[in-house]
Amino acid sequence: MLVDTHCHILPGIDDGSPNIATSTRMLEMERELGIEKIMLTPHFYLSEEKTIDHFLEKRAGAIEQFAPVAAQLGLEVKYGAEVLYTKSLADLDLTKLCIGDTGYMLIELPYQRLTSNFINEFRSFVGGLSPDIRLILAHAERYLNYTDEDSIYEIMDSDMIVQLNSGDFKMFYKHSKFMYDLLRRNLAHLLGTDCHNTTSRPPNIDVAEKAISKKISPRCFSKLNHNAEKVFEGRSL
Repeated sequence: MLVDTHCHILPGIDDGSPNIATSTRMLEMERELGIEKIMLTPHFYLSEEKTIDHFLEKRAGAIEQFAPVAAQLGLEVKYGAEVLYTKSLADLDLTKLCIGDTGYMLIELPYQRLTSNFINEFRSFVGGLSPDIRLILAHAERYLNYTDEDSIYEIMDSDMIVQLNSGDFKMFYKHSKFMYDLLRRNLAHLLGTDCHNTTSRPPNIDVAEKAISKKISPRCFSKLNHNAEKVFEGRSL
């Protein structure tokens, strides 16, 4: 049994699935890969949504279409968000954006150079969070397109769980060394497909399974999935 901790399969709510037909096919693809538990994490941009309640209303409409399909396919699902960090988040009740009843919240950093001022600001934000919230850093490897490794390591020191995208374990990916280093040092804890569609960004956890099993060990992949099961159940890692 596999778990997807990060995806954009809910229909018509963000830049992921545009409609329920695409969502259905994406769910079928997840099922074919052996995924039975899915955390639905549509993008939450405070600058666009203005309020959490507005986002939750939109999400509820997508869930109304989506939930019967997931149930028919025998999938267990929990609903959350991929929350883009901004300083103004500190003023909100972020428990509403956690993944179901787990207490875990997926957070995405802005795509920019992570300066010392930003890192200090982010650490202050993390320190001020409710103790009921545990952060998951989305796709840690992606930020290397904009900043350096040291700054990402500093961000990770903020007591966060680290998620990597399964598709980025493809051959010749330019940041693969960083990803494998994180795994070898036990600094990465979860895999997510971050799938957005059925073509250019499909569900592809099998890419990570093959690469990690070959490069490190099958046990490493199993541990990542076991961690995902714990998160899905709201348990501590």
